[in-house]
Amino acid sequence: METVKEFFSASPALAWSIVSIMTAMVSMVALWDKLKWWWLNTWASFPMIGRIASLSKDLNRDTTDKAWFKAEKALCRDYKKFIRIQDEHDFNEKIEYLNKAGDNGRKPTPTWIWLLTVAMVFVEAMGFSYVLAGYTLPGASENMQQTGAYGIAFLISIILVALTHFAGHELHQSSHIKNARREWAEDGRTHKFTTGNLPLAKPQSADDGQPAYTQLANRVGTHESYKIAGLTVVFVIVVAVFATYVRGQVLEKTLHEEVVGKSTQMSIAITANSDGLNMAVKTPGNPALPDADVAQNQAAKDKAVMDEINIDRHGGWGTFIVLAFVFVFLQILGVIFGYRWGFAGQNSAAAYRAIGGGRYTTYADVREHYKEIADAAQAKLENLQQRLMARNAVAGTDGMHTTKTFYDFMELSRQEESRDRSSQRQHTAQNAALSQAAAAPPAPVAPPAAPVAKTPAPAALPTIDEVVRRLESLQDKDAKKSYIHSLPQPLQGDVLKAIKATKEAEKANVARSQLDAELDDLL
Repeated sequence: METVKEFFSASPALAWSIVSIMTAMVSMVALWDKLKWWWLNTWASFPMIGRIASLSKDLNRDTTDKAWFKAEKALCRDYKKFIRIQDEHDFNEKIEYLNKAGDNGRKPTPTWIWLLTVAMVFVEAMGFSYVLAGYTLPGASENMQQTGAYGIAFLISIILVALTHFAGHELHQSSHIKNARREWAEDGRTHKFTTGNLPLAKPQSADDGQPAYTQLANRVGTHESYKIAGLTVVFVIVVAVFATYVRGQVLEKTLHEEVVGKSTQMSIAITANSDGLNMAVKTPGNPALPDADVAQNQAAKDKAVMDEINIDRHGGWGTFIVLAFVFVFLQILGVIFGYRWGFAGQNSAAAYRAIGGGRYTTYADVREHYKEIADAAQAKLENLQQRLMARNAVAGTDGMHTTKTFYDFMELSRQEESRDRSSQRQHTAQNAALSQAAAAPPAPVAPPAAPVAKTPAPAALPTIDEVVRRLESLQDKDAKKSYIHSLPQPLQGDVLKAIKATKEAEKANVARSQLDAELDDLL
């Protein structure tokens, strides 16, 4: 602490500059999304060297779709980064998960709570450092002891913050499970308490027919736990007791040094009087006091000193007890923070982020946000198109006129993503069908008759995967038929099963792709 004060006193401009930079960095992190959106719009319209100004010089057409300029798609891609394409079904799935896990309406720990927690850690570290300063590194210099005390105190504070936060989260999760078990018992335990873990990746309608407590147990858990809470209580009590004890020992040491110092001063004064240094006692008008009076006077002084020491001792211990209660209350406050904010469900945090981190409560909010981004992007796109047309009239070689909108670009993006998803599903289905056909047991073969003469051993049969790859390499249908006829009879049946499974998977994927395209148009 003294080092910080000296630094601010020696270089106030540099010190406050560092504080300002750190404050600005914290603000930027907290408002990063809004800052990126502001910078995109500002840089897009920046004169001469801005994004639109530079893109308006590119009159090349897009390689995949000649109706678009490359510059148009580049600008639309910049704004697409701020739009998360998700359909209403996916959004409602996340809401359903939060609702069934009992986390609908909850939020993660706010930033201001974390800042308050950091301030609490700093205060705790300061308090512990003064307590531990004299006993951290015996024999070391005062600065070294103070530095070591800061380090140890900071570690203790960090451990306390982590324990209290996780203890609060554990209590919140256990309270959900406890309430679910109570409802299960009141229901007569006629249903299963849980039907298995149901993550966010699975359809959330899988347990619609189950009671609410079963739905919660499928997402939160089935057993209560208070291990972290118990460890936190023990650690807090130990730290509070030993911190108070060390404070008391420091106080007793200070009081002892004070008593010794005052006793030494009074002894010096008495010695001086006995050596005749006090000339006033030898004058006729002021004779020396009798020994009994001197002893009584000394006893009164000793009593006054001890009374003062006792007052300091009682006041010090009272202060330490109050500080211990304040310390315990701060830890309880940390537990309350962990209990009040956070999620009990195993995938609730991911579901919360997927729906915009609390920005949206309904899908109508998603559409409203989409419209705000799209309107801003459309305004910038029209500005770019005007500049492209003006430049094309002067330096262009064709009479192309662009009429594309940002909504057209988003529709094109949805179609591309739909085709990509359909291709992935088709590839996954083909691999699953081939694996299933390969894993199927071969048809039983009748044992051959005893050979009359020795014959050479038959060649090893190809696997299903090898046959399928061979068929894919053949381009002529007659050649494929001839190859299948050349295979042994048992292997022919397995190959036909694999081909049928692949065709059925392709039909299912085509139907799903058509349905996705229709949903994309409707949604």
